[in-house]
Amino acid sequence: MNWKKFFDRLGMNGTWWQWRILKWQERRQDRVQAIRDAKKVAMYRHKFCSQCGALIDHDDKTCMRCGAKAPSWAMDSMRRTLGLVLPRWVPVANILIALNLIGLLAALFLFGPQNLLKPEPVMLYRMGALVPQSFFAGEYWRLITYGFLHIGLMHIAFNMIALLQVGPVLERDVGAARFLSVYLLALICGGVADLLVRGPVVMLIAGASGALFGLIGFGMTYAHFYGGPAGIARRNFFLQWAMYGFVFGFIVRADNICHLGGFLVGALCGFLVERERRNAERFTAVWRGIATVLSLVSLAAFVWMFLARGGA
Repeated sequence: MNWKKFFDRLGMNGTWWQWRILKWQERRQDRVQAIRDAKKVAMYRHKFCSQCGALIDHDDKTCMRCGAKAPSWAMDSMRRTLGLVLPRWVPVANILIALNLIGLLAALFLFGPQNLLKPEPVMLYRMGALVPQSFFAGEYWRLITYGFLHIGLMHIAFNMIALLQVGPVLERDVGAARFLSVYLLALICGGVADLLVRGPVVMLIAGASGALFGLIGFGMTYAHFYGGPAGIARRNFFLQWAMYGFVFGFIVRADNICHLGGFLVGALCGFLVERERRNAERFTAVWRGIATVLSLVSLAAFVWMFLARGGA
């Protein structure tokens, strides 16, 4: 259709409108082509090794490069399809985000939606916030449960965005067991730092910030000792996150004691994991054991809390 003549007959600038329509058509074709290309990637008749990233034939059961068991075609296809909307396939990071969101929904269900923006102290206390005085009185479960509870919508939004930024990078590099171990160790040690510095005071501490700072410290030292241009760039990425986090925490009067405790433990773990990198397979079973123990301890903490809450 000759758009120039059509708009000229309407008394409008036909040349200008014809140019605009051509640009709209070009943009539409680009979007359609991008969707087609994405579908080709998602349905490519090969799969990728989850250990080394090598390209594997559709029917291969093991990776020819590293010998690891190859994922099924259906699972690999689903992962790559989800990759069109998710940054990476990172099961542990996704589970941690889901658990934190479940904690928020549980608090709203049990204590009312008004706690979304301005949580009540009673809700925080009953849902497992770390209260140093209560911890020293025997409520030891709070050293874990506090990390899955947040003080309002903005608090959980900030922490989950940070986890989305740093979590996939680390889980992809070091594996699920090491990632989960560092997260839970930093969570616990961040709370321990508060307990040691503050003593048996009456205050409410909640949030995953200690664990997140542990991941940041881990990523910084791991990348630093890994070395090379890629390592330096990755180290600087995590260093910037650390600087922004501590400065922001100082401005809003957040719990930088907990942040520092998690950060230091994470940094130590990053150094240790990088040192074992060349013999990673020998230590993977150890990290899986640590992750399993910490996961069971975390589960036991929540069971203990609910049993104590039911009897209160």
